[in-house]
Amino acid sequence: MLSTLISQFDTEWVGVIHQQTPTFMRGAADECIRGKMRLAMLRKKGRIRLGAHGPMCIWQVQYKQPPIETYGDGGQLNFQRHDVYTQLALNWRGYKSTDLMTEKEYLMCQGSSGRLLNRYSEIIPMHMRAITDYFGGELILDGEAPGRTDHIHGVESFMGSGTTVANDLIAKPDDSYAGKATDVGDMGGSWSTALGVGVYPNAAIASDWPNGTGSYEYDYLSPKLGNWSSTRWGTGAVTWEANCERVLRQMIIWMTMTGGSSGRPTIGTLSGDMYAGFMNHQSTKQRVIVPHKEAQDLGFDDALNFDGVAVGMDYDVPANTGYLENLQNVELMSLDNVLFGYRGPDFDPRTASWLFSTGFYGQARYRPKHFGKVYPYA
Repeated sequence: MLSTLISQFDTEWVGVIHQQTPTFMRGAADECIRGKMRLAMLRKKGRIRLGAHGPMCIWQVQYKQPPIETYGDGGQLNFQRHDVYTQLALNWRGYKSTDLMTEKEYLMCQGSSGRLLNRYSEIIPMHMRAITDYFGGELILDGEAPGRTDHIHGVESFMGSGTTVANDLIAKPDDSYAGKATDVGDMGGSWSTALGVGVYPNAAIASDWPNGTGSYEYDYLSPKLGNWSSTRWGTGAVTWEANCERVLRQMIIWMTMTGGSSGRPTIGTLSGDMYAGFMNHQSTKQRVIVPHKEAQDLGFDDALNFDGVAVGMDYDVPANTGYLENLQNVELMSLDNVLFGYRGPDFDPRTASWLFSTGFYGQARYRPKHFGKVYPYA
């Protein structure tokens, strides 16, 4: 008789929780996403893709352009096929946050279904905040670093640098991403050399890049790595506070010139120390600091409008570091039909507990050409 009564309560409780959980999850997810500027911007711009599928995250990228030839009236046209695509591939990664309610706890609370609902209406937002806070940092970190082979690929996955000296304005890209090298010229192509030795942005690259002009394949997968401690910013100093305005403006110009108007950075995120230096520099020039309207509308009042880019601080960005990102060129992909899914509650007879979990399975995929980092490389 008692077991039958408990079974009835079990069924009723599970039914109520299964009915209420989607509402709790949806509200908690919306609230938590709004707390992260990168995630909020991705959602606003439609760059979160749900219901992805396949054994791996595989996509095509155009790495060069078909040739253009001149034509005179009556001339002979040369028709041929052109292979201008290459394939990038990453495996899917996942995260889990778990909780449980023991059978004893359940029995003690069974007198009021409201208590059970209150517990889960509180615990689900807590788990959503935890996974969102954790996930926000993951969108920065390297998915190929030692010990991180189960983590998604953040922007640091393609920000590795090579030979850079104090005179260089930009660091040399030297990394691999989704099976391809990020080095300039890795897929061939050429770039102008009009500036000459001693004036090149990076001496080891020995071309005008990212100034000048060149072929599409030369830098199709290369990020811009601004060396903010360079001796060549023209301020007579090697500090971030002195150089920040020139560095950020030059990075925006480089990213826009090499990526077109659609490649212009959307947001800039700085570490706390870098943001303070940036604010100090700005306050010496103007009394009224202009907020970025789009970021402000999303609830980020501390983001400033710098040459049209929302520049703000981010807890997850490491010291001495800043990122410039064009969010139209990243896609956050979830294998579930929601960004953060849930499972349970399910009864586990081995532990006599109801088990519940929230989580994410998916990946983030980027076009590194449209991303930049500022750091004291040399």
